[in-house]
Amino acid sequence: MQKMNLSLCALALLLFGSLSSVQSRAVDIVDDSNDVDNSIEAEPEEKPRGRPFEADWLKFTKSPPAKLQQAAGATLEIVCEMMGSQVPSIQWVVGHMPLSEIENLESNVVSEDAASAIVRVRSVHIIDHMLSEPRTYTCVGRTGSKTVYASTVVHPVRSDLVDMRMVREKQYPGPQKPRIIYTEKTHLDLIGSSVMLPCKVHARPRAEVTWLNNENKEVVQSHRYKVLPTGDLLISEIKWEDMGNYKCIARNSAGRDSADTFVYPVLKEQD
Repeated sequence: MQKMNLSLCALALLLFGSLSSVQSRAVDIVDDSNDVDNSIEAEPEEKPRGRPFEADWLKFTKSPPAKLQQAAGATLEIVCEMMGSQVPSIQWVVGHMPLSEIENLESNVVSEDAASAIVRVRSVHIIDHMLSEPRTYTCVGRTGSKTVYASTVVHPVRSDLVDMRMVREKQYPGPQKPRIIYTEKTHLDLIGSSVMLPCKVHARPRAEVTWLNNENKEVVQSHRYKVLPTGDLLISEIKWEDMGNYKCIARNSAGRDSADTFVYPVLKEQD
């Protein structure tokens, strides 16, 4: 397979990502017409030395639906995906927040410093308790000076037999099968770079995390491959031979979940 440079890969991913549709697991979608570009942009910036792009960029590849309805006793998953330069971070804001505060929001996600990377990241917000009233959940993505966001309003089921104001918002009891809530769908970076593939899990009891490499074999700890206590996979000094699909698997007594990340090492563009 011919090795591609970073700009060509970015273009291909953008075209592919634009075909993605809005989805959410285990929910009834009331209205998924949330296709407005809510991005907050800074002034155009000059191309930094050593960076392959003129400026930071970030776009949704799957925006969360505008409205969802929560059935009695149901666990909801709100999915948000985006792609951008460097390594975008996604966090969720619960409740209403003015746009000025979203712009100045401090991220609670630690992102790696990877100026040459192109990454498609996926985040899932899980609601594992019954809501007592409608609530807004906002997916906020950020990379460098670029911020994008989109909100979902979740409405609890209406019932003449239940006064929703009396509902106590406690986490559902009992074990919960693992749900991988933060991962990367695609990670492109220059050959020789080190990449961190996240795998954050929501589970009860705590899930055991393992990784399969691009040959579908369990990752063995070495000087180049390390599964961290957080569940993330660190690959040092990536090579062309590292290209392929890496699978994170989370297991506990209630079940399992898995997520794939495609790693694509690319050649540095010639000046």
